[in-house]
Order: sequence, then C-alpha cells, then structure tokens
Amino acid sequence: MSPKTGRPKSDNPKSQRLFIRVTPEEKAEIYNFAKKSGYTLLELLKKGIESVKK
Repeated sequence: MSPKTGRPKSDNPKSQRLFIRVTPEEKAEIYNFAKKSGYTLLELLKKGIESVKK
C-alpha cells in the first residue's frame, strides 16, 4: 500500500474566510501595493492591524 500523501495537518488550521467588498480601483491599488512590497494580502492585513493598534 502506498504511503499517505498530501499536506500535513496543521496545528492551527486556517479554516475561516473573510470577505470584503471593494471597488475595482481599490482592488487594483491593494494588489499593486502587495506586488511591489513583496507582501501577501494576509501579511498586509496583519501589518495594517499592527499599525492601527500602536
């Protein structure tokens, strides 16, 4: 029998989704900034939250 394949189980799975509505211009701005900065969308969101908390 072949070994079990696939991704290993995570200790803290990301099973929740978050949906927001934005204009096409806002979406383009967010994606362009993420591409230029090298951050993922989630990383940008986390950094934004950290910034607001300070």
